[in-house]
Amino acid sequence: MDHKLKKNLQIVVISTIGAFCLWFLFRNTDWKAVYFAIHKTHPEWLILAQIFTWSSYWTRVQRWSYVVRSSHPARFRHLFTATQIGYLFNFTIPARMGEIIRAYVLARLEKIPLPQTIAMVALDRVSDIFGMLIILFVAVLSFPIHQDIIFQPDVFNTIDRVVVSTKLLQTITASFTIFLFIISGLLVLLYFKKNKVILLIDRITLPLSQGVSRGIRNVFLNFAEGMHIFHSHRDMMKSAGFSIITWGADLLSITSILKAFSIYCPWYTSFMMLSMISVFIAFPILPGVVGQYHLPVIACLLMIIPDMNTDMTIAVAIVSHALTLIPIAVLGICSLLLERLNFFEIAQRCYQTELQSCSKY
Repeated sequence: MDHKLKKNLQIVVISTIGAFCLWFLFRNTDWKAVYFAIHKTHPEWLILAQIFTWSSYWTRVQRWSYVVRSSHPARFRHLFTATQIGYLFNFTIPARMGEIIRAYVLARLEKIPLPQTIAMVALDRVSDIFGMLIILFVAVLSFPIHQDIIFQPDVFNTIDRVVVSTKLLQTITASFTIFLFIISGLLVLLYFKKNKVILLIDRITLPLSQGVSRGIRNVFLNFAEGMHIFHSHRDMMKSAGFSIITWGADLLSITSILKAFSIYCPWYTSFMMLSMISVFIAFPILPGVVGQYHLPVIACLLMIIPDMNTDMTIAVAIVSHALTLIPIAVLGICSLLLERLNFFEIAQRCYQTELQSCSKY
């Protein structure tokens, strides 16, 4: 099958699935109750949430600067615009093409070879994992899994109650945590023992199939290449430190939104919500991750506060999602105008042969 046709078919299929999920989630929503809940929010807390969200985009660029500048003296402006244009594409085009776009824009603005900027983006994702692991670790340890979680029929518009057993939650939580630590351990070992780690990955994945094994191997090789950009451990620690600061800003933004709705909940609610959102939007399906973002917010609140009004949870999800999209749209569009770049031209370049091969990683 032609690659372009295959790609278009993939977008149609995942968009259809996403649209169905969106319809299923909101089909019986009382929009008057949702509007009333939003209307009663405290604007000062929403403004504070936006301050934290906007500041997190500066810390993200600062984190990436330690990666890029360890091998190339890039201008902060170009790092910023490449990052924001990448985020704009991530929330516009499915399959996280924004990461490839970020590498492409930086390569174009700073005259850096594209494979090198792709490695820089890969390493930035590694740095991001450190902050994410801390959030997940706190969420896993703090959430009290001592009884089944029950969603009433009106939550997901089902006939019977949806029951999630404690045993299932414990199994999923433990498995996911172990998986993350294994991946993190392998990434750290890549920095020190690259050849041995690649050999181990080959032995584990070769029984699956040569294609799958080759794909997994290329992913880790891409990360390894990026990690060896660092010439000092100090830069690596600074990058990891700004990753923690970035996740902390997102955490404070969610906390502020909960305060805006006067929702009194346990201290770990923001950790749980941020963890669930991160997992659900890891692979965008619909533009703007509409639905993908809302579901974890709604589910998280009902898990922690079972008797909470469903319309209130939907209102929180809508406001939280909107406050996330505002800086992405504004900064992304302004960055395109500032660098005099065309959105559709960049999108078209993304489907060219060299970018298609990069996107597999």
